[in-house]
Amino acid sequence: MIAVEKIITFCKRKYKILIPIMVVFVLLVAVYFLYKEYKYDNYRNKQEVSVYQYFGGIKNEYTAIITYNLKDIIVDVSAKDKKIEYDSTPIYFNDINKIVFPNDMSIVFPLREGSQFRLYKYSEYEKNDNLHMIKNGANKNDYSYFFLFDGKGLFYFPEEITLKVNNNELVKLSAMSYAKIIGGYTLEYYDKEKDTAKVIEIEGKKITAENDKFNINLSERYVMSYDKKVLLVNPYNLNSLNN
Repeated sequence: MIAVEKIITFCKRKYKILIPIMVVFVLLVAVYFLYKEYKYDNYRNKQEVSVYQYFGGIKNEYTAIITYNLKDIIVDVSAKDKKIEYDSTPIYFNDINKIVFPNDMSIVFPLREGSQFRLYKYSEYEKNDNLHMIKNGANKNDYSYFFLFDGKGLFYFPEEITLKVNNNELVKLSAMSYAKIIGGYTLEYYDKEKDTAKVIEIEGKKITAENDKFNINLSERYVMSYDKKVLLVNPYNLNSLNN
C-alpha cells in the first residue's frame, strides 16, 4: 500500500510533466500503426505483362507494367518503352482471358430492373469457362447477365451480342467484345474471338446491341428492362458494386 501511495503522490506532483509525455506516447503509437497501414496499402509490386489494345481499329501490342499493392489491388498501369494515353479502352492480356479497365466503369444488370453500380479504376475481369469473375478493389466475385458502360460511349459485352444499325443486323460480336460510339457519328467495335476491330461512319443512325437477354440502345444510352427504359448512369454517380 505504501508503494501505491508513493506512486499516486508522485503522479500528483509530476502530472504537468506526465500528461504531455503520455500524449506524445499515444501519438507515436498512432503514427506507427498508420505508417504500417500506409506501407501495406502502397507497397509497390510491379509486374510486366504482355497486353494489347485497339485504337482506331488498329491493334497496339506492348508490355504493360502493372503495379499491385500488398492487398493484390492494381494501383497503376503504364506502358513500358511506349507512350499510351489511357482512356476507357479495355486492356486485354495476351495469354489469358483477362481484362483490366483503365477507368471507372458502370456495371449494369438489365435482369435486375436495370440496377447499376460502380467499378473502380483498374477493375479486373476474367472469364473461366462460364464464370465471369470481376475484381473491384479488394473484392472478387462471379456475376451473370451484365454489361459494362464507361459513361461516355463504350460498352463492354461479356457474352455474345448482335450489333444493329437502324434495326438491321451489322455484326455478331463474340463474348468479351466491345463497341464504342464516338461523337454520335462513328462506331468502333472489337470482336474478341476474331481479334479484329472496325471503324465505320454511322451518320447519327441508331445503334443497338441485342441478344436473348438484353436490348441496349447505344446511341441514346439506355437499356430495356422488363419493357421499361432505364437510362445509363455515369459510373462516378453510382455506389460501388461492393457497398
